[in-house]
Amino acid sequence: MIDFAWREELSESFGRIKRPIAEVFIKDENGKWRALTMYIDSGADASVLSRSFGELFGHDVEKGKRIRMKGFGEEEIIAFVHTMDIKIGNHEIEAKVVIAENDKVPNVLGRKDVFNLFEIQFKSLKECTRFIKRAAP
Repeated sequence: MIDFAWREELSESFGRIKRPIAEVFIKDENGKWRALTMYIDSGADASVLSRSFGELFGHDVEKGKRIRMKGFGEEEIIAFVHTMDIKIGNHEIEAKVVIAENDKVPNVLGRKDVFNLFEIQFKSLKECTRFIKRAAP
């Protein structure tokens, strides 16, 4: 079981607000684990990295499968699908991660290849998100 404390941030519209984040590690192209803070988003189909983080981790961004993604509303972004090793707590997983063509998106931990492996609980009274590893089927 892993608990990630929510982070207080300033919202332009709502003032100070607590947001669910996770401190994860992503293995770069040289095999080194690199720490990264990601927003936990149960509404995101996949995990997303901004282009600069994709490049920092050694990925040739545009070598991934090119896709169009929509977020909130109708605005589309171009992104590229890559497979990466992610470590959440001491659990290593292989996941499809989308790298955006630009830096106009936050780093997001989404459902694809992640939410199926953990029971994820948003604990509003404790202001944390709990990840509980599911037993193998």
